[in-house]
Amino acid sequence: MNDILEFVDELKELQELYHTGELRDFDFAIKIAKYERMVEQFEQAMAPTELFRADLNYNPALEV
Repeated sequence: MNDILEFVDELKELQELYHTGELRDFDFAIKIAKYERMVEQFEQAMAPTELFRADLNYNPALEV
């Protein structure tokens, strides 16, 4: 939820820059880069670990 609130605040910040005529492409680039890094970190955290990748043919039923 905090991420969503932070995102809304950043949109409001961009909106204020737009209204004052201060908005630049650089402002968008910073925000886009930030959220792309967040997505990349999330994807890395969700990637299977080496432990699970070691044997993709593992069948627990054969352990019984």
